Amino acid sequence: MRTQRFRVLGLALLSTVTVLAACAADGVDVHIASSALTTPADVQASASGTSVRASLPSLPEGCLHPTFCPSPSQSWSRDLIATDLHLDLARLHGSAVITFVPSLSSTGASFDVHGLVVESVTGPYGPLDYRVDGGRLDVGVPLGTVYVSVDYAFTVHDDFDGWLPQGVSFLWPRFCGNLFPCKPDPDDGLAFSLDVTGVPEGQTAVYPTVIPFNAPSYQPAIAVGNYVKRVLGATPAGTQLSVWFHPGEEAAAERGTLHLVDGFAFFEQVLGPYVFGQEAGTVSASWGPGGYGGMEHHPFWHVGGPSLASGLTNLHEAAHGWFGDGVRMQCWEDFVLSEGSADYWSARAYEATYGTAGGKLVWDYYRRVLDSVMAAGGDTIAWPSGCNAIDILHDPLWSSIPYKKGAFFLRAVEERVGRDAFDRAVSLFYMWHVGKAASMQDLVDTIEWMTGTQVDDLVQVWLRQLGAPAAAP
Repeated sequence: MRTQRFRVLGLALLSTVTVLAACAADGVDVHIASSALTTPADVQASASGTSVRASLPSLPEGCLHPTFCPSPSQSWSRDLIATDLHLDLARLHGSAVITFVPSLSSTGASFDVHGLVVESVTGPYGPLDYRVDGGRLDVGVPLGTVYVSVDYAFTVHDDFDGWLPQGVSFLWPRFCGNLFPCKPDPDDGLAFSLDVTGVPEGQTAVYPTVIPFNAPSYQPAIAVGNYVKRVLGATPAGTQLSVWFHPGEEAAAERGTLHLVDGFAFFEQVLGPYVFGQEAGTVSASWGPGGYGGMEHHPFWHVGGPSLASGLTNLHEAAHGWFGDGVRMQCWEDFVLSEGSADYWSARAYEATYGTAGGKLVWDYYRRVLDSVMAAGGDTIAWPSGCNAIDILHDPLWSSIPYKKGAFFLRAVEERVGRDAFDRAVSLFYMWHVGKAASMQDLVDTIEWMTGTQVDDLVQVWLRQLGAPAAAP
């Protein structure tokens, strides 16, 4: 529905520049209502108007004129609105209809396709000219166009970088281009629809058919297996929580999601509405030996089998619906905004659902992890300067440090300004930025503005330098 609406918008925009045309099969008459257009030499007059029989070997087959099939050019500036995906897992084949804001000045659009074999690119009027250069797809886009459709083949990847042989996708942080054409920067956000076929007989594919709100490019996910679904209940706001697990994992799933509904309700009540649909929950992911932890694929986030029984892991991934997914990172250097916030708020939710003693257990655990990492020489600055100057997978920032220092920083701010004032400030930040990208500085500025309290010294000791204050338990 969303895509169709924007296609109609594109046609209306084209009419404002008096261009009515179509890229059609060779030999089809096309009427052009613009005397400003330069037509090929074989334009023939007819009683019904001006018809064009184009024969331009440099254009894609079926294209009649450069105005409607411009040459491909590199441009990452297109604001993407939605991607409608169809994936055939048996054939390893996909098609993506990518809707974007139209332009009346640019005829280029670029997408990451590092792991794809592009077969065709079409627009509203037929085939479009394109090229693939070093994993980048450049498309020639007619002025005013609002979508392109890309057909492609994809492959199986075995390094947590695309469609995995275990029957699960893994796109974080920049591997969306191994499954569909995308823009992998963390600040890019768009809606998605998914249609998955080719699922082996007797197995279930767990995935959201729609992600209705702006999401980062790594958020869509699919998991295929012999899943059992258990509905856990609904929050007061009406969000239904479920868990999907494999046979033999029932006890672990029950233990890990024991208070997931209450924890999710805590996030909705304290931070604000959940924006990724009316159903959410945990999916047990078969990542193989050592595949612990989770991944924030809202609304159905993945938790590795070894971590399925952990209530804290389930709450951490749920918290990403507000920070990391709900509010995206502006830059990879803002990793602490996503992970530090998720650790802090999962600790708060744990305390709210398991009691004060349970909350103390979490903070004691966080401190042990932080001290252990620093003692082992793994200390780093939790919030480095710059914007996308680092490769998050090969930078010291990819560690437990931004998780734990970020959580302790927020706890220190809460203790300084008071819990009620802190909660109001962070909730306002979320409501201002949900569906958008934000920086850690945006969060700090909002807290200071809302509470009238400076926290620069806490930023410095927790986030901007090595080491950590010893007083925090």
